[in-house]
Amino acid sequence: MYREARTYDAVLECYYQFSKNQCVIIETLLENLRLGINDDYLKEDLQILLKDAFTF
Repeated sequence: MYREARTYDAVLECYYQFSKNQCVIIETLLENLRLGINDDYLKEDLQILLKDAFTF
């Protein structure tokens, strides 16, 4: 979609959708980790690690 964008607005919309989708994926992964891990310290460390790794 990005390569087919003909205007700056279309490029920004593509970037916005990509960013939004990435955030949804990360939040879903974090929620799954919250449900699957019982150790609070490990869960907290993994959440921080993932948020830091995927923040842009």
